[in-house]
Amino acid sequence: MSLPTFLGGFSSVAFANVPTNKRLTLVFLRGGMDSLGVVVPYADPAYASIRKNLAIKERDGQMIDADGFFAFHKNLAPLHDYYKKGQMAVIHAVATPYRERSHFDAQDLLENGTTKPNGSNSGWLNRAIQAMGGSRSTALGLSIGPSTQTILRGEGKVTSWSPSYLRVVDEDLLGRITRMYEKDALLHQNLQIAQENMGIADTQGKAARGDRAFITAMEAAAKFLAQPSGPRVAVVDMSGWDTHANQGSGAGGRLPGLLKVLSEGVTSYRQKTPDAVWNDTIIYIVTEFGRTVRPNGSGGTDHGTAGLSMVLGGRLKGGRVISDWPGLAENKLYENRDLRPTTDLRAASKAILTNHFGISNQIIDRNILPGSSGVRTLDLV
Repeated sequence: MSLPTFLGGFSSVAFANVPTNKRLTLVFLRGGMDSLGVVVPYADPAYASIRKNLAIKERDGQMIDADGFFAFHKNLAPLHDYYKKGQMAVIHAVATPYRERSHFDAQDLLENGTTKPNGSNSGWLNRAIQAMGGSRSTALGLSIGPSTQTILRGEGKVTSWSPSYLRVVDEDLLGRITRMYEKDALLHQNLQIAQENMGIADTQGKAARGDRAFITAMEAAAKFLAQPSGPRVAVVDMSGWDTHANQGSGAGGRLPGLLKVLSEGVTSYRQKTPDAVWNDTIIYIVTEFGRTVRPNGSGGTDHGTAGLSMVLGGRLKGGRVISDWPGLAENKLYENRDLRPTTDLRAASKAILTNHFGISNQIIDRNILPGSSGVRTLDLV
């Protein structure tokens, strides 16, 4: 049996001294989340009539009020708790510079950080890692999943982790082997790393399938980022948001189930994060685009334009839905079908890069998010 298999895949997960204590976990909701079914503009005069059977109903207890205009879907109740504490903000009617409706191109543009699909061979988070002081020998980035996401690809060192479905070696046996090879410096070091990560391997490897996969990934990201010399930037994917059919609204359908899993994943992440680390942590939730305002004929929605982003953290300027709301009246829609974008997603990204990680606007505008010099940084952190 090879050493990597024997160690449950952890022999390559090693991190050197890191240049920052700030952490970021970016959660990519792939497929295009329907923002109007998530943080609901229930007080918009056109909302109920234009959303029809997908309208969330206040009288049925399907929503939790946020500010008298917007409300959270009831399955986001755990996230609403962070909102009330000022540890969560929502950015609504937000979009990247992309204005078409291809998943592939929209995701690529969001991840490469330029103004067009295939605009760069590297991801903007990898370029941010380099700006933080990451090197080829210091892995500041962590990809959770079977392959490294485009947003993390580049010259900055990134490691990856995916739960092992193989039996994890007994901890006592691993300890005895570690002592046996203590004179072999390299092997001894790798065995020690495996021991330190045994808790993650054991917990996450047991239940990483189905609806638990995202929750498992979030728990792993939290544990890795909490390590004093661990990574500082992690990316976690959650798929399934392309709700063309059977989207649902209050209880039944696909979207309510997705929101429940999203809430559980974020809550599990927070539970695995010590308070001191949480104060240095941001969770940044994004999706490639929103969805059509009107339902389609299959009880779902189609690819749209503006959507929403969520940001959580211990020292966030939260408790707000940040939006220059465009309205849902027929004459206010983008191309007569979509929520009109009024905020550039890069405004939130720049806030995290500047005010959380301390990267200069000059470096951001030139190297990390080229073409964003005209985008005003949000007051988030």
